[in-house]
Amino acid sequence: MDKPALSLPRRLLAAARRDPPRAAAALLAGLSMLVAVGVVVLPWLAKTHTFGFHDWDVQTSHRYLVKTSLLDHHEMPFWNPYACGGFPAWGYVEADTILVSPWLLAYLALPMNLAIRVEVVGMALLGAAGAYAAGSRFTKSHGARALVAALWAVNGRWALQTASGHTWHLAYAFLPWALFFFERARQKPNRALDVVLLGATFAALVYAGGIYPLPHTVLALGIYAIVVGALEKSARPLVVLGASGLLGVSLAAPKLFPMLDVFGKAPRLVPSTEAIDMGALFTMLTAPDQGFGSRPVRVPAYGWHEWGMYIGLPGVLVLALALLLVQGKREAALKVVGALFGLLGLGAFHPNAPWTLLHEHVPVFRSQHVPSRFLYPAVLVLAIVAASGIGRLVERAGRRRPWLDAALAALVFLIGIDVARGAQKPMAQSMWMVPPDHIPADRPFHFEKNPPFQYKQRDWAGPMYLAMLGNTGVLDCYGAPPFERKGALASDDPRHRGEVFVAEGPGAAKLADWSPNGATIELAGAEAGSLVVYNMNYDEGWRASAGKVENVDNRVAVRLPQGVTTLSLAYRPPGFLLGCFVGLVALAGAMAMVRAEKREDEGKVQG
Repeated sequence: MDKPALSLPRRLLAAARRDPPRAAAALLAGLSMLVAVGVVVLPWLAKTHTFGFHDWDVQTSHRYLVKTSLLDHHEMPFWNPYACGGFPAWGYVEADTILVSPWLLAYLALPMNLAIRVEVVGMALLGAAGAYAAGSRFTKSHGARALVAALWAVNGRWALQTASGHTWHLAYAFLPWALFFFERARQKPNRALDVVLLGATFAALVYAGGIYPLPHTVLALGIYAIVVGALEKSARPLVVLGASGLLGVSLAAPKLFPMLDVFGKAPRLVPSTEAIDMGALFTMLTAPDQGFGSRPVRVPAYGWHEWGMYIGLPGVLVLALALLLVQGKREAALKVVGALFGLLGLGAFHPNAPWTLLHEHVPVFRSQHVPSRFLYPAVLVLAIVAASGIGRLVERAGRRRPWLDAALAALVFLIGIDVARGAQKPMAQSMWMVPPDHIPADRPFHFEKNPPFQYKQRDWAGPMYLAMLGNTGVLDCYGAPPFERKGALASDDPRHRGEVFVAEGPGAAKLADWSPNGATIELAGAEAGSLVVYNMNYDEGWRASAGKVENVDNRVAVRLPQGVTTLSLAYRPPGFLLGCFVGLVALAGAMAMVRAEKREDEGKVQG
């Protein structure tokens, strides 16, 4: 009997012997995706001791908070005391994104500079595999499926956003998987497992901090479900999407409920009047020189990294022909999504432009700007349309020209290399920051107005990650929710009276123990009614072992009851416990559905 470890390779070898042309096409398709990802990320792997520029420092600090909270303090990364006087990390959309993530172990086991690279490479491969999988629901051609990955997964937009440290963009890797599971879930008969996996994909977008990818995914699937349901005269697509969406919200509730609390206190409302024309769009898609500092065409605002998206002239022609020529109900629905997202990507070019109306009337989109970000999912769905059309041609010629799919896969390999070479340029320009040789790690926690440590070559913003390594909070920071109530004071501020102190009444206070989520305060001579202040921004999630936490000058304070000599403060995000309850109930229900379906299937086989 063959060993189980050898069964899969032997099965693959047997399949290759039965159908060499198809095996060659599959091999070339897989190779094209791996090589394209490798070309794009190669600059980051050539040197592994450096850190990224632009927004990468603050995103590294968000990830380091998870690591230090779990490993050094043995607590959840609920509160970030290091940035802007302290803020609810778990309730912030861009913070703690590696806690519920396949990359958590890498961050816990590896140095930060290596873990960052593991996450980026992993998400690139996940997105490429998802693009291939989504294409598989529309064509059997391996070459056509690989085309989807070649034009979308690690194109110029992915590279520019990744290079700049917009780590939320990595969450787009879940978008094709959402489409894949949705297409499987709405088939007849549909499987409960696919509904659950689609819901889990929505939840993953929440945990990954997909501030743009999540609404874009929901919007794309919503439009697709409506159009394909109308064309097929079936309510099933909307039912499946609704059930999966409800499950996704429930599974993400431990993170989602605290996020809603933070958004309610510090709404992120961003004006967005940017617009581009068709000429600029064509240049964005085809100009070969799209490094981080490139300016192939004038853009309305921000840097080129918010607008460029090289897919090459062949890619543009393929998408245009697909939009014009490919037929089919599902393809028509995808074309509606792709065309609408393309129009949204042009921005506020008219008072009644799609983006102007969406930004003004749909609350979740009022927190977004730079509408060119819609173009990235537009390329995905239109590439799937192209794969469907090209796949039909390959399948029709299959018997007469059995090697046609392999030839297509070889051509896609070349297209993917061209796209990857363009995308490699900004990646090569981004990972150059080197930390100082020594940062003292034994300093007691305190706040300073400006970052106390700098990379050897400075960037535009003060480093937050380096300050965390030195156990120092920074008041003039970025990368935190836009809270107006900030009360923490720097240690050299004339008003500073210590990290803990008795503000009213007799007695003295001493900070006996500290962690990101809490503090233990020893009191001497304090009486009932004395007001103890902790030099940390106030939030409703703070709790005390005795007395009630109050907001005093936007700092955490407690009015002491009688007989207290030791006071403990701890932070827990509002809504977290309720979210955990909802999430656990949803998880248990999902598992029960899958198990019941499995038992039913086993019964049918035995019967």
